[in-house]
Amino acid sequence: MRKTIITLTAFLAVCFAAGAQSMYDAYLLVENDYVGSAKSAGLSNAVTALGGDLGTIGINPAGSAVAGYSQFEITPSLSLSVGRTHYSLSPSSPYQLGQNTFNPSFKLPNIGFSTRYDTDGDWLRSFTFAFAVNSTQDYNSKMVSSGRNPMSSRFGEMAAAATDLNIAPTDLSSSNFYDNPDYSNYWDVAMGYDIGLINAFGTNNEYVGCAEVLSDKGDKFVPSDLIQTSSVTHIGYKSDMLLNFGFNLRDRLFLGFNIGFPMVNYTNVENISEVAATVEDFPVSFTYADSSTEDTYFSDAAYRYNYYASASGVYFKAGLIWLPTNSLRLGLAYQTRTDMTVEETWQHSGKVRYDNGKNFSGSGEEGWYRYTLMTPSVLDAGLAWTFGRAGLLSLDYELVSYGRMQFRSVEGDDDEYAYDNARLGAFSGAAHNFRLGTEFNVGNALVLRAGGSMRTTPEKYYQDATGAEITYYDYNDDYYLGRKTLPGKAQYYKDYIWGGSLGLGFNPAGSFFADFAVKGTLYPSTVFQPYSDYSTVYSPRISQRRLLCAALLTIGWRF
Repeated sequence: MRKTIITLTAFLAVCFAAGAQSMYDAYLLVENDYVGSAKSAGLSNAVTALGGDLGTIGINPAGSAVAGYSQFEITPSLSLSVGRTHYSLSPSSPYQLGQNTFNPSFKLPNIGFSTRYDTDGDWLRSFTFAFAVNSTQDYNSKMVSSGRNPMSSRFGEMAAAATDLNIAPTDLSSSNFYDNPDYSNYWDVAMGYDIGLINAFGTNNEYVGCAEVLSDKGDKFVPSDLIQTSSVTHIGYKSDMLLNFGFNLRDRLFLGFNIGFPMVNYTNVENISEVAATVEDFPVSFTYADSSTEDTYFSDAAYRYNYYASASGVYFKAGLIWLPTNSLRLGLAYQTRTDMTVEETWQHSGKVRYDNGKNFSGSGEEGWYRYTLMTPSVLDAGLAWTFGRAGLLSLDYELVSYGRMQFRSVEGDDDEYAYDNARLGAFSGAAHNFRLGTEFNVGNALVLRAGGSMRTTPEKYYQDATGAEITYYDYNDDYYLGRKTLPGKAQYYKDYIWGGSLGLGFNPAGSFFADFAVKGTLYPSTVFQPYSDYSTVYSPRISQRRLLCAALLTIGWRF
């Protein structure tokens, strides 16, 4: 299985501070992991040909017309992210013992109502209006990893970046620094200098990190073990607010239409702390403007990066469910592309403490950016077979063409993103989602459900004549301007997202009903760097894998 190496802090800083969006930003906003109601979740959302429940109408709008009643339902849930990480000093170093992180969060993935109106017509038997809010993505995730590092430091990397920039300390601390587009990728560096995470030395615009020491020759190095702890936390949700219209034609053909309003709220918080394992190994000598000096020792420091994104848009979706026989059901739905407006804010902050009791902390300027993302269309197809009153079996297939995504300015001009869109199109393709669900009636009022799913990645890569991979990160102006061409046919990474679910339905006589489900989604392993390699020093590699679980309870009334 592929392990994608991502330098989180550096990569995000480049993308967001510069106002440049990446393929992975688009994936974050577009990818669906349907939750819905406990009934639909218990079937792993293999519901395109089923309908009848408000949790299904986001996948197939015709689902509202299937129900022979009006209804109201609400679904609270408990989301639990289980993260497993392993820390390594460098690409060639072995991974240390694993660390587990649990992050619970309460959610409301489904709420809605529908109203059915019966007619006296021979063809149109009834029509339905429904309103629902269904969750399509749960961002809940927390990964924590720690280890001892005698080789590199986040603040050493920050100091190396400032040195490579060859900027005078007065310019680095200037209020105009954040306004200069040439420095848009160095906001963390400016913040670090302002609060003392890095410091200047000598007269050649050189900088040293607070967790580094200087040799007599002016060389910078980490003298002994730093206890490093890295955490990355994602919180938030993606939901669709739906206005739905359904039509029942002779109890054989059901049609439905949605006006959908996707809503995204996403927060990413990255923290890294470094503690001197032996304080006496980290001497520091400060020289002040009045030529006075002060000797002490580095104790500990921390850095934080906060990023927040919100997005909204509108799309249309149409679907049908056809019953050619009493047992066979066929479903089909198509969702248009969404013109989604995205707003982002970000900020760097940090703190440092020394052994003499002095400490410094602060934040850099807050960044803000706004752009438009044109999302891909979505096609759903479903086949279901019912076994009288005994149960059913349902199979779904979903196709999403990520290669059609495009970034645009808020004014609608995509020339600003011509390079980003060409890069996105070259390395994004179709993603496939297979869902299977089954249901068994075990009594007059009790139903058992189970399901499973598998999703493929839309990310592609190429191979040159030597067999070496050419990835999204390798794309540059040479390819964009035609000086070089991407070789051969693109291949897809074999990264699969697996899902499974179990459910229980309770349908007593009367209007009340209840459903319960548990579901889990297992994501592929990845490897990330909490900061970039610098000089001749490697940053740590952290292997991670996430299992996202949810327990859902739907209660509702039919009338």
